[in-house]
Amino acid sequence: MINQVGFAASSEEARPVLQGVLMEINDNEISLAATDGFRISVRIAKLSTALPNPIKVIIPARSLNELARIATDGNEVVTMVVPPERGQVVFHMQNAELVTQLIEGNFPDYRAIIPRSFKTRTIISTNEFLKACRQAEIIAREGNYVIRLNMKPQDGDPGVVEFSTQSEEMGSGEVVVDANIEGPELLIAFNVRFLSEVLEVIGSPNTILETNANNTPGLLSPVGNENFKHVIMPMHLG
Repeated sequence: MINQVGFAASSEEARPVLQGVLMEINDNEISLAATDGFRISVRIAKLSTALPNPIKVIIPARSLNELARIATDGNEVVTMVVPPERGQVVFHMQNAELVTQLIEGNFPDYRAIIPRSFKTRTIISTNEFLKACRQAEIIAREGNYVIRLNMKPQDGDPGVVEFSTQSEEMGSGEVVVDANIEGPELLIAFNVRFLSEVLEVIGSPNTILETNANNTPGLLSPVGNENFKHVIMPMHLG
């Protein structure tokens, strides 16, 4: 859960709340959410036992990433304690304990930003998607990391996604990947680094990219798993 969310937190000190991960626990559901203003990563899971009282805290992303690093045994139980009125959270493990201060403030209402309906739905191999992004980044890093995705449905056949990027110094490049596309053709641009980062943790063979227009957010999610959603803001096509 931490790996799928922590990377989307902000690294800028100007907005401390965005340097944290919002953890909410209601009954037997736990959710983690992080955003830097350009993307939102949300992961939910079920707990084996329901909590009597809900919890809502903002934990520094750096602390959670450290927790993920030291809790290397996937079968190890992690116990979390939020002492009342202390502004802290304590994580207990078999051979370690991690204590961190909570972040005070109001976390953005990310649920209001997640789009609820889409016009174009693209299902694409995660590996092919990531490979295209990595190839494009070589050129895109010279041009503000802009990558263009042209989703092209084709009658009676699987559609294609054309990945293209260009810079004055490096020229241009294009990669074409087969995809299942429903809805109208759409050309949209994203930050290629942001795409690569989410594709590295999406954890499924195929990825869904849902879009509406070239100036509205896209939603990435793993095929067959509704517990992870990643919203990414588009870049100006120029």
